[in-house]
Amino acid sequence: MKFTLTICLFLCTVGGLLAQDLRLATFNCEFLIERKVQLKYGLPYDMKYASASDKKKWTKEYRRQQFENSTDKVAEQIKKINADIIGLTEVGNPKEIALLVELLRKKGLEYPFWKVGKSHDTATGQHVAFLSKYELTDVVYDFKDRGIYFTETDFDETDDTGISKGMKVTVTIKETPIHLFLFHLKSERGGEESDKKRLMQAEIARRQIIPYLQQNKHVIVMGDLNSEKRHPVLRTLRGFDDIYSELIQTGDSYYFEKFDTRWTYNYKGQEEQIDHILLSLSFKKWCKNNNPKQNTWGIKTLIEPTAKPVVSDHNALIVELNFH
Repeated sequence: MKFTLTICLFLCTVGGLLAQDLRLATFNCEFLIERKVQLKYGLPYDMKYASASDKKKWTKEYRRQQFENSTDKVAEQIKKINADIIGLTEVGNPKEIALLVELLRKKGLEYPFWKVGKSHDTATGQHVAFLSKYELTDVVYDFKDRGIYFTETDFDETDDTGISKGMKVTVTIKETPIHLFLFHLKSERGGEESDKKRLMQAEIARRQIIPYLQQNKHVIVMGDLNSEKRHPVLRTLRGFDDIYSELIQTGDSYYFEKFDTRWTYNYKGQEEQIDHILLSLSFKKWCKNNNPKQNTWGIKTLIEPTAKPVVSDHNALIVELNFH
């Protein structure tokens, strides 16, 4: 009896040591960029359209003060999210991210490893960035590929595009590499042509992912994709238009335990999930099911509401993975 009890205790202890949760998140920080931070306070994109009093008020020193205040508020929200790895969109340059990381450290949440992607969006100055508790290796700061797309329904005119805000990193969990891609695709504003441009960006993104899927690598795709779950952009990114393995949509209902909040952005009064975390099918084998009543393969999704308007106009998407 004692022998059996000892074996049981040993197995429970080893099981506890082997189980390792990974908490992932993606969060759009809504123009956490010093030169455009006025947007967080309801001012125009271009300050030349602001009122005379606002122009006078928003001096260089005042702008810096408001940027630091907004960064502190965003840090509070990120601490609440408390992810092991978080992909950020609509953030500034490395110097501005360094301030965010330092404020997080002061609040008790340390991200010793962080990388900022190279942005080709000179108009907005937006970047993407990873903050991580795990070392980030094999960093790809941007993607050079471009693609041609039709701008009109009658296929009369074409244009070309690339991914202006995207990057890739690798982390190692339990001696196993995981390849994470972070994208911020073309916004919904702009009508049909914007949709066509975003769809081509999704095709370019898929090109970057396929070589890893061909080698049966663990792949995670996240970011502000500016499209809902069944939009052609998401179908393309997930792999329904090619012969390679598809990606898991963690935004599907059976990955949620709570249904209080199911959206990440309110576009013209319509609540949508446009921020996503997609997983390669390899995670079905690697993750364990904590709830035998649900076929979720140890994958749990939740959406963290953003508390204050000055923080962001997006909610954060969180995915928890429970490994064997």
